[in-house]
Amino acid sequence: MVDMLEAFIAVSVRPSNTAELKKTFSASDKVKEVFYVTGEFDFLMRVEAANTFELARIIEILRSQEGVENTVTFIVLEKLK
Repeated sequence: MVDMLEAFIAVSVRPSNTAELKKTFSASDKVKEVFYVTGEFDFLMRVEAANTFELARIIEILRSQEGVENTVTFIVLEKLK
């Protein structure tokens, strides 16, 4: 089994696009979990990628969605629990 790179991506969106983006983010096969959250960001998602190049592509796709205003990515270095 190949270890996948795991990352969390926090996403801010325009309120008028929230409903549509809930569907879009949930439909992506690279997005393993999607959380609609409170605070500075609107969504927090866990993604898996084969490498950093694939992660960059996932981020580009997310950023290209209409209504996405900002993303911040956190790459998991070690899963402790």
